[in-house]
Amino acid sequence: MEKKGIFQAIVGLTKTVGPIIAVEKIYQGMFAHHFNSPKYISFTKSDFPNLKSEKHSFLSHDKKTLIGYIYSQKGLQNKGIFVFSHGYGGGGHHTYLDLINVITKQGYFVFAYDATANDESEGEDIRGFTQGMLDADSAISYVESLKKFDKYPLYLFGHSWGAYSASNALEFHPRVKGLIALSGFNEATSIFEANGALAGNPGLDFYEHIRNHEIELFGKMATHTAIESFSKSKAKIFLAHSLNDTTVPITAGYYIYEKEFKGNKRFKFVQFLNKGHGTIYDTYEGMKYIDEINKSYNAFKKEKDRTSKECEAYLKKIIDRKKYTNMVDVKFIKEAIRFIK
Repeated sequence: MEKKGIFQAIVGLTKTVGPIIAVEKIYQGMFAHHFNSPKYISFTKSDFPNLKSEKHSFLSHDKKTLIGYIYSQKGLQNKGIFVFSHGYGGGGHHTYLDLINVITKQGYFVFAYDATANDESEGEDIRGFTQGMLDADSAISYVESLKKFDKYPLYLFGHSWGAYSASNALEFHPRVKGLIALSGFNEATSIFEANGALAGNPGLDFYEHIRNHEIELFGKMATHTAIESFSKSKAKIFLAHSLNDTTVPITAGYYIYEKEFKGNKRFKFVQFLNKGHGTIYDTYEGMKYIDEINKSYNAFKKEKDRTSKECEAYLKKIIDRKKYTNMVDVKFIKEAIRFIK
């Protein structure tokens, strides 16, 4: 889903087998999996010795058991709690532990969970993007049910699919004081439409079939939008996106929000030129380091067929954990938190 080429391929598939079958095949390919964080590039609690964690379980809308952790920093007094929603395709929340660590260092609890069919949570099928919103709603409700957090202000944080999920769930939780949404999209089908336009197919009726398929799976919640949610909430909202994001184009969410809410003091808009997608919250030095790792790793894989064990061993060899665990742009995260407080 990272390049426009996949959406050009979708067009070809639609012409070959018809839009309804094409949608079914695409959904099977994208969502009919249990996603696990790749061990060789994920973070672990051992990377952050002062990060405390407490395991929790709660039920999703369809009664699956979801797993989350409440994180905090040793020795710090906390002044609020964030519910953190992760992105699509890379497994659960552990790929964001470096970011979660930074948030907790600002004096906040973070409840980070694995969405349905990700890492420790139940499910063999995500089904569709709307599932993320439903899981975010369940996670927020769970935190709201914990009496020990009653005295703390509640905030949301999401990236990519997680930004869509948190943004859309916001409406149903008036207790939430603020939201940080990075590289998100407005509704479940927005990312398909925006990438389709990027691939040169803005008018393809395929996207209407995508919308109908989401409605079949999730009912009216499939057409819910972040715009609706923002309009019905009193929370302060910090939105950031990069112009060169080819995974979630800036037209899928940020520009939509800016058109509707620019000038509204509840909103803060931050647009980058070249921060990409998965690295939007990293420093430029961190982005450069990730690029170096990727180039070295790709060259290693091209030499010959590599087993997963060989790949894991190679990455363990070349990754400097000190650099790798300190790529987050702390100044940027502080700016975002300061705005929504």
